[in-house]
Amino acid sequence: MKITNKTIQYKLKATDLNGILQIVDDVTDLQLPSIEKLTDTTKGAGIMGEVDMPSYGQIGSMTFTVNHRADNPVYAVLSRPGEIRFEVVWVTDIFDTNGNRISVQQNKVFMTGFNKKYDPGKLEVNGSADGSSEYEIVNYRKVVDGVEVLLIDKFNYRYVVNGVDLYEQLRTALQ
Repeated sequence: MKITNKTIQYKLKATDLNGILQIVDDVTDLQLPSIEKLTDTTKGAGIMGEVDMPSYGQIGSMTFTVNHRADNPVYAVLSRPGEIRFEVVWVTDIFDTNGNRISVQQNKVFMTGFNKKYDPGKLEVNGSADGSSEYEIVNYRKVVDGVEVLLIDKFNYRYVVNGVDLYEQLRTALQ
């Protein structure tokens, strides 16, 4: 059995004013977007109580948060209006219980989003600023060891898991 253990290291890149991916330094941690389906409560005859049923094909707001030690010019650039592309790469260690060996797994997330909050942080003598930026993500793609495992494209009704396009029927019905 293989057990995914923890993050060893990560790197964040984001597009600059010229649309070129640049490394973003001074990042303390990242909060990747939560994928939450919109729901509606169903109740009535045939149901014992109520069910908070996810609405097919509807995904709530996906927020990506970048927390940083100190404000620098890069974060001002990332506060701009318009599309910003992100690439996050991280490595996790994997423990193989059969061979008692440790290996690594490469994870990549590619995101497209828009800045919705820029907090430069606080000023305190001998303290970090602890600022953050938040982005509304509209396109999310995850690749593990070179294999795409998840793709969400909100504007094009695409939700693909391990190569299976789960919203193909929805797109076809809308034609």
